[in-house]
Amino acid sequence: MLTNLHNQSIIKMKKSLQSVIVPYGLTLGVISILITVLIYALNLELFTKWYVTVINLAIVLVIGIMAVKQVKAIDPEPFFSFKSAFSAFFFTVLLGSVISIVFTGILFNFIDSEAAKYVQEMTLEASREMMEKFGAQQAQIDAAIAQQEGNNPFGWKNLFMGFAFSIVLYAILSLIIAAIFKEKDPNRA
Repeated sequence: MLTNLHNQSIIKMKKSLQSVIVPYGLTLGVISILITVLIYALNLELFTKWYVTVINLAIVLVIGIMAVKQVKAIDPEPFFSFKSAFSAFFFTVLLGSVISIVFTGILFNFIDSEAAKYVQEMTLEASREMMEKFGAQQAQIDAAIAQQEGNNPFGWKNLFMGFAFSIVLYAILSLIIAAIFKEKDPNRA
């Protein structure tokens, strides 16, 4: 009897997680696509700016935390577990990121590969300026630029490498968010 109730509780939790992760993840994906389209339409150079990355990360955090709060509100358990909080945040941002990566890859590899080349040139120029600003020698600058020149930032390989890095970052953020939102069961020591 007790095992049956526990199993029913797990099934309810999985359904509540899915009912939150999918819409919030889709929302995050759509917002990421809209930001990409806006930058693409307004000024491609914004893809090279650090503050755009910070804004995107802030949006990821906000939507991920909203998903955690929503799961917590509908969680059938009396105490919100670390696992539930971690899963809500991580899988929400994972879904949004997959949508964003696929759209970005299609846009810059199939729809407008010339835009990718332009952004690559702007990235190289920004790298050169930063290295000069920090006093790097010309030989070091030339070597670094030569190494980056054949590297398309929107190529599928680089997109997936960036995605892999993002997964690690999102896992770390998920651990922190879960630690903040979890509730301890006072009946368990």
